Amino acid sequence: MLASNQIHAAKAASNKSINRLIGLLFVVVIGFSALCAYILLEARSAAWERAAEVAASLVSTIENDVSRNIEIADLSLQSVVENLNNPAVSRLDPQTRRGILFNRSAAVRQLGTIMVFDEKGNVTLDSRTEHVPSLNMADRDYFQVHKVNPAAGLSISRPMKTRLTGQWIVGLSRRLSHPDGSFAGVVMASLRLTYFQQLFQQAVLGPNGNITLSRDDGVVLMRWPYQADLIGSDISHAKLYEYLPKARAGRFETFAATDGVHRLIVYSQIGEFPLVVGVGQSTADIYAHWRAHALRIAVVVAVLTATILLLATYLFRELNRRRRAESRLAVQAMTDSLTKLSNRRHFNETFGADWDSAMRARAPISLIMIDADKFKSYNDTFGHQAGDALLKTIGAAIADSAKHDNDLGARYGGDEFALLLPETSAERAKTVEQAIRSRFMELCQQGGIVPSGLSFGIACMVPPEGGAKNELVEAADRALYHAKRRGRDRTEMAPGSEPDSAPPLDQPRAA
Repeated sequence: MLASNQIHAAKAASNKSINRLIGLLFVVVIGFSALCAYILLEARSAAWERAAEVAASLVSTIENDVSRNIEIADLSLQSVVENLNNPAVSRLDPQTRRGILFNRSAAVRQLGTIMVFDEKGNVTLDSRTEHVPSLNMADRDYFQVHKVNPAAGLSISRPMKTRLTGQWIVGLSRRLSHPDGSFAGVVMASLRLTYFQQLFQQAVLGPNGNITLSRDDGVVLMRWPYQADLIGSDISHAKLYEYLPKARAGRFETFAATDGVHRLIVYSQIGEFPLVVGVGQSTADIYAHWRAHALRIAVVVAVLTATILLLATYLFRELNRRRRAESRLAVQAMTDSLTKLSNRRHFNETFGADWDSAMRARAPISLIMIDADKFKSYNDTFGHQAGDALLKTIGAAIADSAKHDNDLGARYGGDEFALLLPETSAERAKTVEQAIRSRFMELCQQGGIVPSGLSFGIACMVPPEGGAKNELVEAADRALYHAKRRGRDRTEMAPGSEPDSAPPLDQPRAA
């Protein structure tokens, strides 16, 4: 006996020394790895910040250019409105009047034409020609918005093709009013979309970068690289429109709504106009150089870690093998091979200990008995393999729903299961039962398994002094019997487990 004790003591001392050495090696590896990880994370953050700064600079440039041109165009529109309301101008000859009305239109790059429409939408003046085209634009959104809203101010329309040339434009418009304030028409300046194309194509953003100009309601005015099918589309569901109401400028990462690429987005509202520009850079492009650097460091760390792991594995391989074998045997002795839940023997052993603990602590303990309804018929109909799959699914649903560490699910026998819930009230037991039902149906749907009905019997009690655990089992069993007698695929609570319980459950178990 003494020799045996000495052997065990020597083994313990040896294991302790090996564990210390292994621990020291792991501390070194973890410390070195942590240092490398910190350096890499700092480099990654620096790459992100550089990309964000480049995008912010580009956004600012675009914002300033677009804002300036729209402001100049708006000044032209305001000048037209003001001069149209000037009686002296209206008395001038047509050519002189056109020169006064449209003298500022040449100051805006890519400005197509300025047109004046009467209250019916007919063109009355055109900055390009003295011969006014016979057109009616009452259906255009830039006309309708001023007709219904006297306070619309400067309106920026959806992208549209002109009816004369088929060219893509955006309409900038203001309302004309009679002296009494009633609607007198609209003055509209057309801004060619090629202006935005030429502005955006100068940017260098990498192969997966993009620039999107849209209204604040999500209507796309221009996207670069150019995609015709996106012009005029609605991207109001994009992440940008969650951030815009909170801040007029900002940055975030998201998967793009247009092509699904993960990007860093830097955005800004353009002046006080209902426009927003977003510059997107693919995070894959941003981190490309960093990833190459990180890979080199990772290889070094991996080689070091592999060396340490091989050494550590050599030192305790045999010990772990023996421990694993013992653990497997212990688990096999306690586990049902089909469902992977505890077996009846382990359930009974644990139940006894939990019952005694609850008795000493005067704490509630709950038991849920579960039965697959008409399992024999299920087997006969779908076959034994399907029956085994059903039992496995029930077991998985029980395991997934038993959230507390001391909850114990077991295969009680055949198609019957038990879930022991120490320190658990009837209310929580009912919640767990509902979770099992829900999870069972989810797993059946995911696995293509035809579900059976499940009957539940729930009992909860505070063990009385000197009471036997069989009292709880019998109560849950009677509740299960009544669940099956009252139609199956339902749950019954044992009397005393809840205030409004069913009549006394005194019948034997149903098959």
